[in-house]
Amino acid sequence: MVTLNVNGTWYTVGSEYPLSSTLLDFLRKERISTGTKSCCDEGGCGVCVVNITMLDPLTNSPRAYSAVSCCLLLKSCDGMSITTIEGLGNTRDGLHPIQERLAIYDGAQCGFCSPAQVMNMYSLLKSNSQPSMKEIEDAFDATLCRCTGYRSIMDAMKSFAVDAHDTLKGGPIDIEDVPTQICKSTGKACHGHCSQNKKSCVAKEDNLCWLQPASLAELCTLLDQHSHQKYWLVFGNTAFGVHKDLDPSNYEVLINLRQVKEFYQLNLSQPDHITLGANLTLTCLKSLFEQTTDQGLPYAKMFASHIKRVSSTGIRNIACWAGNLMLKHAKRDFPSDICLLLETVDAKLSIASKNGEVKLYTLQEFLAKDMAGHVIVSAQLPKYKAGNYVIRTLRTAYRYQQCQAHIATGFKFEIDKKREFLVLNKPSIVIQGISSDLFHAHRTETFLDKKKLGNANVIQEAFNILSQELNICSNGPLFASREYRQSLALSHFYKFLIGVCVGLTRPRYTSGATEVDRPVMSGSQDYGVVDMARAPANQPMMKVTAKHLTTGEIKFLDDQPDLPGMLYAAVVLSEVGNASIKNIETSRALALPGVVKVLQAGDIPGQNNWRVKSWYGGQISELLSSGKVEYAGQPIGLVIAENPKTALKAAQAVHITYTDVKPVIVSLKDAIKAESFFPKLDPVTRGDAQGVMSKAPHRVKGNTSTGEQYHFHLENQTSVCAPTDTGGVDIQSTSQWIDFTQEVVSQVLGISDCNVNVETQRLGGGFGGKIWYNGPVAGMCALAAHNLRRPVKLHMDLATNMQYQGCRMGYFYDYEVGFDNDGKVLAVIVTAYCDCGSDFFALDLNEHVFNWLENAYFIPNISWTVQPCKTHKPVSTAMRAPGSATSIFAIESILDHMATYLNKDHLEIRKMNLFQPGQVTLSGMVLEQCLIGDMVKQMEKDIGYVQRMQSVEEFNKNNRWKKRGLHVMPSRYALVYTWLCFNTSVIIYHADGSVVIAHGAIDMGQGIDTKAIQTCAHKFGISVDKIKVVKKSTTINANSHFTGGSVCSELICLAVIKSCETLLERLAPIRKKLNNPPWNELIAGAYAGGINLTAQYWPSDNEKIPAYNAYSVCCSEVELDVLTGEYNIVQVDYLYDCGTSLNPELDMGQLEGAFNMGCGLFLLESMKYDPKTGKALSDGTWNYKVPMSRDLPTRFNVKFLRNAPNPIGVLGSKAVGETPVAQGSCPLFALKRALEAARSETGQQGWFPIYAPLTVEKLQKSCLNDYRHFIL
Repeated sequence: MVTLNVNGTWYTVGSEYPLSSTLLDFLRKERISTGTKSCCDEGGCGVCVVNITMLDPLTNSPRAYSAVSCCLLLKSCDGMSITTIEGLGNTRDGLHPIQERLAIYDGAQCGFCSPAQVMNMYSLLKSNSQPSMKEIEDAFDATLCRCTGYRSIMDAMKSFAVDAHDTLKGGPIDIEDVPTQICKSTGKACHGHCSQNKKSCVAKEDNLCWLQPASLAELCTLLDQHSHQKYWLVFGNTAFGVHKDLDPSNYEVLINLRQVKEFYQLNLSQPDHITLGANLTLTCLKSLFEQTTDQGLPYAKMFASHIKRVSSTGIRNIACWAGNLMLKHAKRDFPSDICLLLETVDAKLSIASKNGEVKLYTLQEFLAKDMAGHVIVSAQLPKYKAGNYVIRTLRTAYRYQQCQAHIATGFKFEIDKKREFLVLNKPSIVIQGISSDLFHAHRTETFLDKKKLGNANVIQEAFNILSQELNICSNGPLFASREYRQSLALSHFYKFLIGVCVGLTRPRYTSGATEVDRPVMSGSQDYGVVDMARAPANQPMMKVTAKHLTTGEIKFLDDQPDLPGMLYAAVVLSEVGNASIKNIETSRALALPGVVKVLQAGDIPGQNNWRVKSWYGGQISELLSSGKVEYAGQPIGLVIAENPKTALKAAQAVHITYTDVKPVIVSLKDAIKAESFFPKLDPVTRGDAQGVMSKAPHRVKGNTSTGEQYHFHLENQTSVCAPTDTGGVDIQSTSQWIDFTQEVVSQVLGISDCNVNVETQRLGGGFGGKIWYNGPVAGMCALAAHNLRRPVKLHMDLATNMQYQGCRMGYFYDYEVGFDNDGKVLAVIVTAYCDCGSDFFALDLNEHVFNWLENAYFIPNISWTVQPCKTHKPVSTAMRAPGSATSIFAIESILDHMATYLNKDHLEIRKMNLFQPGQVTLSGMVLEQCLIGDMVKQMEKDIGYVQRMQSVEEFNKNNRWKKRGLHVMPSRYALVYTWLCFNTSVIIYHADGSVVIAHGAIDMGQGIDTKAIQTCAHKFGISVDKIKVVKKSTTINANSHFTGGSVCSELICLAVIKSCETLLERLAPIRKKLNNPPWNELIAGAYAGGINLTAQYWPSDNEKIPAYNAYSVCCSEVELDVLTGEYNIVQVDYLYDCGTSLNPELDMGQLEGAFNMGCGLFLLESMKYDPKTGKALSDGTWNYKVPMSRDLPTRFNVKFLRNAPNPIGVLGSKAVGETPVAQGSCPLFALKRALEAARSETGQQGWFPIYAPLTVEKLQKSCLNDYRHFIL
């Protein structure tokens, strides 16, 4: 039995939950907390964060912690006090200040992550009621957000800081003392440490046993009794987030260590060492090292800083340091920072055997030891009382927060600084990431014994020896390259040496010792001129659902109650690509208790094809493979079971054998080499590019590329289907295009569209990933429901979603550009190779892509050819700014090449080629309102461009190993999807005059419903509180197009305007008759007079909005660590032409979120695939990294252009949802400026290519570091 307190209510759980169940399973299944979300189920996304109260071993008093509930085993929560989002506040009884403030600051866009963000802050304030802004920023490393760009979230949370800026309104609050519930056992205030009352426990189920010893002696007895079985020692249960085979359900015995009293020992008073019990969490260690004043621990503050970067706060709060070591022992490829820290200071481990004997071991002995029947009891960390020890650890990772290190290093030297930094004895140099084990540079250590670091020859010889030792470095598809990790290790050693030899190192080299400085984030948001004439339209206003999102009351599809008789489906995916199916063996899956059926292609009653005829004619993409497998991740079957975990386990148990297995192509480079092409598209041309090119005074050729990007919508693909009593199906689905989803289901089941009703309320993010790819999900779910005549839910787990779903298309651009002496572009010729995946099915390649090829520049002669390439991967799909962001990056790269070739200022070259009013774009659009030239001038003036450039140059002159770069990037973004149509109705209720809007576009965080309500309120002159937007449905909103292309908010607002005008025209006679009565009386009179109070709108050709342009200018300043490739985006200034915004508050959030996603595309994100099978290796939060708050600009200033309404826009507005993605490449070009400064130090002055994403690895490699230049 498990007894736990959630939000003040006690729950007792018995055998109805398997022993491998997590706290999240319990909270969601019992519907105690649907605000606690599920996404990755591996501790990496942080949407499941709750607050737990436990005893703090340092103070022996209760303390509140944030925790990822998807990791915590339910059984280990016995006696705990837990608070979820529902325990804080709600819209009926009142919001908690954190919920209120996050809503006010517009920190909830799609809102899927919002409850977790609130709970993270709640936990922080519970444990630290007066945090600083820095402490708040550091605490927000657990929960991902794909929508906001984090700025609004961080501003909301930092408004609680004691040192908050005046611009952050709100101020600190008093959080009540931790005890808030009544303990069931004592009847007094609950402190949440009943679970730490030392008691033994045994629980069993068919294939799994739970053991809970209360002492070391009991534990040793259990180890002896069960040593012949497959057992797993459990504390925080976070290991399975890295290695799925460590899931508790894969073991026979689970032994919970949380009650073993000896494992909580903490002894700081010994003269020569401190003792840390095995159950101390990483957070406990961090706090201990931060707070200690023991002079014998010179490494304490540095250890605390290092631990802060290990995983996330929500993991560190529940994971113990010994578990981190045991994971390293079990999985040698696991990069254990804790193992590195302990080895650096020569710590020793106390390890108990099953017979109760306790011995001391070094870390190396521990890693070599068979730990079966053994357990770590404690660690002894030595004290170094002499003042001449220098100890430092370093780590470089793909991303600063919540990311495993490429390389982590530890150095321990005893040095006499007065004797030319004499090394007094053999030092310690430990490196994590060179090999599977902890690597000691023994030869280098031996050489440096009794050597003087002040001797240049000694330093160089040490680097020579270390470089040779690093040759054992291994490679792997998920690792950074061998060369980079070797170079990083050398750079870390150099950083250490610079930091040691203070006073000896020349001044311009000293900054090489430090990490890139990251002050507290700040910025400004300038809405420009807010037009009050059409209020509440065009006004900054909180999203109408904001408070419901921050309280967790909003229900996403997976949060909805199960339908009676609900079954659950999981998809069987192919594990290889480019093969044929020989046999599908389902017996193991069907033998699992609770499995109902396995469906295959032969069970499809209609067409085995999810490409609908109305859009794709006769093209075929099979719903379930009938024989040929194009890519790993292709759906082959569908398992239906009585619960979702059984369905997923059974899907993994289906065994497929393949025949005719051929090599796969998973990279665009290999596809080009193999000429794996689909038919080439006709070139887009203007003028005579070839002829002019041949006569151009200057010509350069080059290439660049962009990678794939996964959408990472935190709400995974989901569909719920229920058969109707007339042979049809009702479907709820997470779709951006309900009409497409309807047609897929109709086609698959072989029934008419009128028998398929699809509904979508809202999405937890979409970004294009749910335009097409939700159709097959709904098709498979409907197939199961139709076959079994029962409701079925198909909710993909993250790994399945990432293997099944295609990404943003990757591009490789070969180009040639001709130009004159001044830098005027004369001709451009481009061949764009694009990675289509296994089939030709990409929005990027349609007729609209030529709208963005020129960006903001007039190119008189151009030839742009697209060559689609076939790879054995899921079909690439649309993602926020599809085709446009990558095309703009390509043309920017071309102008960048020109400027470098001519040795001219990059901005001057761009200004010279800017579009002028009256010129015509490649698409034939006449630029009557061309604002870009004036906006560039305004940006130069606003930022003090000349002075900023001089400041950067001065910085670079004074710093060899840190470099800064400044770059200004103009943009013209064509908004061309104005042809989209949405079936829209405005309905007035006669009884009270309230209004419902029914439109066919999907709100997925962009605030489309809020803008529609504002517009309707303006037209009718009523309060926004009287208006509501209802669920989207193929019955009410039939034939609507997909939600995408940025312009849907405008189109819906236009439809609302037209519908309102129709109604106002009908109401005019009644208004006149009743002498302009109040709204309610007017509607009542109209109803009494038989007036139709419903108006529906569908645009005719002459009513559609013409295509138009949104202009912007971005300036980015960055600082680069030349030695590691790490960087900080120091400042971004962004001027955006928003027209007269429909809602400046929401549009500001859209801009920041899109820019952040662009930074991910161009600087960080990339998919990795198994080169042998084609399987996506980036299938979770461990191997795919999206930007987090530390990846934001340190200072982010955004300004909407003033006094520039769009003359052809809806209410004077321009779209903003996708346009800033391309500007996410501006920091990339700023980094290239920094790279140029770094390379010039080595005599390299010419042009060099860069390829997105420009990761820390690519940056460091491009710096051309050579350890022979590592001098003091």
